[in-house]
Order: sequence, then C-alpha cells, then structure tokens
Amino acid sequence: MRGKLVRFLPLLLGLALGLPARAQRGPQHQLDSLQAAHPFLRTAANHIENATIGMQRFYQRLAPVQLAPGERVVVVHLGDSHLQADDYSGRVRRELQRTYGNAGRGLVFPYEVARTNGSPTYRTAALAGTWRTRRVTQLPDSALPVGASGLVLATADSGAAFALRIPALRRPDYAFNRLTVLRQPGPAAFDWQVLGPQGQLLGTVPGAGLGPQVPLELDSLRRSVVLRTTRRSLAQTRAALYGLVLERDQPGMLYHSIGVNGAQVGQYNRAPQFWAQLPLLQPDLVIISLGTNDVYNPKYTLPRFAGQLDTLVRSVRQRCPQAEVLLVAPADSYRARRFRNPEFGRVAATMRAYAQAHDLAYWDFAAVQGGYSSMAQWRRAGLAQADLIHFTRAGYDLQGLLLYLAIQDGFAAFRACATR
Repeated sequence: MRGKLVRFLPLLLGLALGLPARAQRGPQHQLDSLQAAHPFLRTAANHIENATIGMQRFYQRLAPVQLAPGERVVVVHLGDSHLQADDYSGRVRRELQRTYGNAGRGLVFPYEVARTNGSPTYRTAALAGTWRTRRVTQLPDSALPVGASGLVLATADSGAAFALRIPALRRPDYAFNRLTVLRQPGPAAFDWQVLGPQGQLLGTVPGAGLGPQVPLELDSLRRSVVLRTTRRSLAQTRAALYGLVLERDQPGMLYHSIGVNGAQVGQYNRAPQFWAQLPLLQPDLVIISLGTNDVYNPKYTLPRFAGQLDTLVRSVRQRCPQAEVLLVAPADSYRARRFRNPEFGRVAATMRAYAQAHDLAYWDFAAVQGGYSSMAQWRRAGLAQADLIHFTRAGYDLQGLLLYLAIQDGFAAFRACATR
C-alpha cells in the first residue's frame, strides 16, 4: 500500500495543482524518452526562451485549464512548406487540443482544388467549374490578392463547386457545426451555397456584404459539405475564396496553420489582404516559422532578412495587438544535398537577439534538432527527406511534439512565477 501511495504521489500532486491530465507526468519524462530514442537530439535545449514575458498573455488565457463554456484559445502558426502539409503543425494541434479541448479544425483551404498538397485532416475535390489560384509566393495582383491562407481560389463560373470532407476514422474528430466562409465581397461577387451530402441547402453566403467573413451555424455536426457559386443577377460575375474556418460548439483550442510552399518573410509583407484578414482569426498567439526559403534566395543577406522580420513582427503587433509572438528558428539544412549551411546559425542568432530586444518568445529548434549539420543524422534516422531540407512525416511529427513540450514547459515556468 505504501509503495502504491508513493507511486501515485505525482498524480495526486498534479491534480492538486490543477495541471492537465496529460501534463501530470511532465514534459521532462517525454523528453527523456525522446533523447533515449534519438541520441542526436539536444532535448536540454527544448524550452521557450523568454516565455514568462513573451508568452504571458497567452499563458494567462491557458491558465483556467477547464475553459468556460464557449471559451476559446486561438493560435495562428505562420510558415512555408514545413507547414502546408500540416504534419508538423498537425501534431502541435492534436497535443494542445488533447490537453485543452478541441474547438475545431480551424482555418482550412481547398488545396487539392488549387492542385497542391494539403492536410490529411480534411480532403477537398473540384466538382464543377474552372478554378484558378494565386499564392503569396507570386507577385502581388491587385485584382486577385491572396488572403488569410496565403492563397486565393477564384472562378468566373456560376455553378462552380467543390466538396470538403472530414475523414471519419481520423482522430481527433473535426466534424463541425459552424462554418465561416472567407470570401471576396462586392456587387460583382457570386453568392456561395453550402450544401449537404444529399444536395440539401444548409446555408447561403451572399456575395454582397461589408466584410470578407461570414459565419454559418449548421443544423448538426457535419463531416462533408459542398460549396457552390450561384448568382441572382447578371451583375454577379466572379468569386474569390480565401479560406474556411471549421469549428465545433465546445470550448478549447483553435490552431490555425498557414503554410505556403516556398514562402519567405518578405512575401507575406507585401500581401495587404493577408494582413487585413489575419485579425479575423483573433489569435492569442502567433507562431512564426519562416527563414528557410529566405536563406536560399539568391538575393539573401542577413541585414535584409532582419529588416523583413522586423516588418513582419510589427505588422502582427499592429494588426493583432492582443496576440503574443513566438519566433521559431529554422531547422538545420544542407545546400544542394551535400553542403552544410552555416548561415542558419547566423539567422538563429539574429532571431534570438531580436526576440530579446522586443520581449518576444523564441524557440531554437535548430539547437534542439542537434545543431549544425544535424540534418544528416535526421536523414539516417528516417526523419528527413533526401533533399536534407524537408522532413519526413515522422520527422515533422517529432518536431511538432517537441514544440508542444516546449510550450508546456514554458507554461509550467509561468505558473511557477505566478505563485511566488
């Protein structure tokens, strides 16, 4: 009996302190297991620097673990190809929602309709009409600006349609009963019809309107819908879609992932419609995971990157003043699959100094990864792809778990400071 009591003391202490069930074993236990499985990691470095100041308001929002009815905590994770497939961000989302509650899938985009890769947590397919797309990586087009997803999907066809489906066997469950349509409004814009699997009309988003965001309350939790353009007058000639937000009627975490293959910091800076729509997501935390493509840009210089990063952060703070900002150092990678690239160490040092000077939180993933030239070890372990820039699904999954554990470690430090 005494032995059992000793064994359960951590659990009882965790309950007494109000810690989430999954946190009772503590991030350190999981880090020790990861270190044993992957000796090249430096798990001792897996913490958010300046977390108690740089993420203070975000952690204050997390403090009531059992969130009040309807209460949401919102994260926006901004990045490039490391995020577009959602393996990395998807693991962070799953872990945070397992701990704090699943408020829905969040921001999605019909990537398959745009003929590019997307998240396994939902599927889209074109059903009718001709679709065209633009990405934040392309030169800005005032006639077809990109929006909150970093992309835009457009059509000139009334009756153009695509399907969205949530796989039934995937966990967590992202069935939704609230659908927010982010579209281009105006007198020339088509209406959007939202249809059920049997073709029944669930709701209509008018083309005319003051803003791009229109929420629809659905009659029940849905796993599949069809979105179709329609018009009531000949003046309606086009439609542009910036994304959809999928939510469920319960408290918890919303984790929006915004990733565009090849994206650079400066490309987001030149997208005014993206910045106009970012506040609609109401983030409590904005995670910035950019820098890889900037370094490989032929015009790259470290001062140029630093200036663009400053512009990006200032835009976040201006548009979303309630949000904290977490800077993430880009991973180690190789040039042309053979040559180690020391520039990423200088980028990491610049980001750390910037975070310290502006009271931002900072996560040095490259250090946790194993440091300079560690990408080759990830490749040998089956965690990195042959280009030595991108990770495998297992590698992104590991990266997402490490970020979650770092966030939780920072939360524990924040709570410790708050009780002193």
